[in-house]
Amino acid sequence: MLVFGVDIPLIEVVFALALISFVILVEIIVVVILLMQNLNRSKDLSDTLVKLAQILLDVKKEELKEIEKLKR
Repeated sequence: MLVFGVDIPLIEVVFALALISFVILVEIIVVVILLMQNLNRSKDLSDTLVKLAQILLDVKKEELKEIEKLKR
């Protein structure tokens, strides 16, 4: 097979393409793993924020009850 005017055996071209494909596959796997970890962290953060919001609402309700008691 001629590549830039140089005769290169076909098996070496196939091997080079396979090696490049393997490296890209490994990079894709690493990126997907990192994205999954980030997704899990985001879910944990979201759950924590929901709990915080619920606690703040409960505190506000209790404060309103106390204010109503003091008004009477």
